[in-house]
Amino acid sequence: MRNNYIKIFILIFLLINTSHALEKVSLQLSWLNQFQFAGYYMAKENGYYKNAGLDVEIREFQFGLNLTEQITQNKADFAVGRSSLLIDKANGIDVVSLLAVYQNSPLMLLVTNPEIKELKDLKNKGIMITTDAKDTASIMAMLSSQKIFIDDIKRQEHSFNLDDLINGKTDAMGSYVSNEPIRLDKQNIPYKIFHPADFGFEFYSDILFTSSKLINKDPKMVKAFYDATKKGWEYAFNNIGKTAEVIHKKYNTQNRELINLVREGEELKKLAFTNDIKNFGEISQTKLEKIVDIYKVLGLINKTINYDEFIYSHSNMKNTKIELTTTEAVSLFILVSGLVLFIVVFTLYIMVRKKLLHTTSTLTKEIEEKTKEINKQTYVDYLTNAKNRKAYNEKVEEELSRFTRYNIPFSIILFDIDDFKKINDTHGHALGDDVLIKLVKTVKSHIRKTDQLYRVGGEEFVVMLPSTRLNEGKKVAEHIREVIPKEISGLLSSGKVTVSIGVTEVRDGDSENRIYQRVDDLLYNSKDNGKNKVSC
Repeated sequence: MRNNYIKIFILIFLLINTSHALEKVSLQLSWLNQFQFAGYYMAKENGYYKNAGLDVEIREFQFGLNLTEQITQNKADFAVGRSSLLIDKANGIDVVSLLAVYQNSPLMLLVTNPEIKELKDLKNKGIMITTDAKDTASIMAMLSSQKIFIDDIKRQEHSFNLDDLINGKTDAMGSYVSNEPIRLDKQNIPYKIFHPADFGFEFYSDILFTSSKLINKDPKMVKAFYDATKKGWEYAFNNIGKTAEVIHKKYNTQNRELINLVREGEELKKLAFTNDIKNFGEISQTKLEKIVDIYKVLGLINKTINYDEFIYSHSNMKNTKIELTTTEAVSLFILVSGLVLFIVVFTLYIMVRKKLLHTTSTLTKEIEEKTKEINKQTYVDYLTNAKNRKAYNEKVEEELSRFTRYNIPFSIILFDIDDFKKINDTHGHALGDDVLIKLVKTVKSHIRKTDQLYRVGGEEFVVMLPSTRLNEGKKVAEHIREVIPKEISGLLSSGKVTVSIGVTEVRDGDSENRIYQRVDDLLYNSKDNGKNKVSC
């Protein structure tokens, strides 16, 4: 009887949850995957779109793609554009802005030449910017404000290669504040930024847009997408670290380093939240009018714009008449009927469940305890509580996979206690065990939380250093070599505890055996050259 209740309960649950299929929706990005589009990724990954009844396909940018045409030709439902959408609107194209992710555009001019101290110093200099006047309007307006006009600069085709700026092939480059400066910081190269907002030219960027045709056709879907998207952006900017990890793992087509994604998020958050806005993504008609005035001065707009048609007003949803299709009506009837039956069955289920609860709870606790014990025996060294060789084998496979797929480096340290047999023979095996236990505690206290310590042999240990280059790994190894004699030798009545160490970084073509053999050879190089040394 009880099994029948459970089967009915499951059947109703599945019926209710499958009565409405997810609506397929497409979003076209304006560039390659990076933190710039984090809110859309998190709305998808956290299930906000799914909870809104939407199955959203996020499409990465492809060169030569016209974003406006993607919407007007029904190739995409939504897209990400710039303030230049106002030019399209003035030309009679059906575009409607939903929200502006960035209140100020990340686009600016970047220079590394120390002789260029002020914007006016760019007169008669080479500047790499795209030839599209719509996309560079804020840059040209900024230059014009300092009496630098198109004929006063050497406009160069944009190579999108930062090395051209570093090597002096150009004097200034159109760049994003959330991208190229981070790369220059990493190389310790000084730079200067000329941002249009600092000269009074504030342009929106990353405007989510669609068409009035789609809004009129499916207002419920547009509103659902709008709400879920805002929720995704709220999560992304409140959880930059976690969001960067998701992008690094699932959307990292540019092979960006995790730390760079985090820094990109921090910079973009400053552009998304300014002092003059109350709600994320809001679009001000007053600001739009100022942008249009700039476009007019530059000769890009000569017509008036109906801002009510350009700015999405989701409040109109309150007066939208909702009519159900036949399919929706049938689904609604099934849903209501199912809910009624569910209430009856669930009441009976609760009565049976109370009798089983105590027994199930006890059994669950026993299973959990047994599982913990098995896991501990499988992956943890019984004596030292360091992770064991099996755990190391699985971790090194994981790190090799990350290196192969995303080019994320890692280093490993292999160390061995010098003359450990002599310690056992002189002081006894019990004290030898104490040395091993104290060594593990000591090393754990001197490495990062992201690093892992493994006992891979009797007195051999490995430290795994994710996302670490060889030079940093060597520093960690030297620190371990120095602290072990200081903190462990006190256990012995005579002599001291030292370790010999090998360090290596992953290389192309490495396997688990190859990298271990290399670091093992380095360890024995330290042994052969007097012990208590680091070889790399």
